[in-house]
Amino acid sequence: MRRAVLALLVLPLALAACGGSKAKSVNSLPPLQAVKSAAQKTAAAGSAHLNLTAKVVTGGQNVDLQGTGAFDTTSHEGSLHATFTASALSGAIDEVLKGTDLYLKSDLFSIALPAGKTWVRIDLAKAAKSQGVNLQTLLAQDPSQALQALQSISGATKLGTATIDGVSTTHYRAQLDPSKLPASLKSVHSYEVWVGDDGYVHRVTAVANAGKTSSGAVTASVTTDLSAFGTKVSVTVPPSGQTYDASGGSIPGLGG
Repeated sequence: MRRAVLALLVLPLALAACGGSKAKSVNSLPPLQAVKSAAQKTAAAGSAHLNLTAKVVTGGQNVDLQGTGAFDTTSHEGSLHATFTASALSGAIDEVLKGTDLYLKSDLFSIALPAGKTWVRIDLAKAAKSQGVNLQTLLAQDPSQALQALQSISGATKLGTATIDGVSTTHYRAQLDPSKLPASLKSVHSYEVWVGDDGYVHRVTAVANAGKTSSGAVTASVTTDLSAFGTKVSVTVPPSGQTYDASGGSIPGLGG
């Protein structure tokens, strides 16, 4: 269950890079063109604030998560604070992403860390090759890969309209082309996208097969709301003296 929590916590930053449009009347364009244009505009903005709601199902048990943060698609860095519940287990986790370095802090594994260590550092490029939790399938090494995937969809269907945070949006279902997905996002099999009349993507819902545990398959569903496009994002990397290096993929308290 603890590893399922980690899987749910890691996926959102990969999906958070999806967003945006090029014309005021983007939703008057054909659906496929509207979604791709929106992805391009949000990418050009360079950053966004995010609120997310997520759920992972494994072995008949649910893990629910809510979080808030911000992400920069140009410098590939961001941060997230989230709370989660999983049966009798609950808590919070902080994430900091800087390039291919992911830093995690949570009571989930803090008790198993060496004295003085409060953060876990994972080099995603190395961890992707390890056994256990397959981090590459959960989090793109370069988060802009998720944006690339949205721009290379093979089709889109208009589903309706909705107002999100006061913005009028059009709801689309995107048809993914597996042959064009980066390896890091092969697990994602469903995207739904809400494009605002302002030309930005304001919501993305993704469903992914997030691997397997001894309890069975892990399925994750993540809804990310985007706002404050183009706002400056900065992160503070935890001090090395407080950081445990888990680049081999094995996190204390969570197993390999």
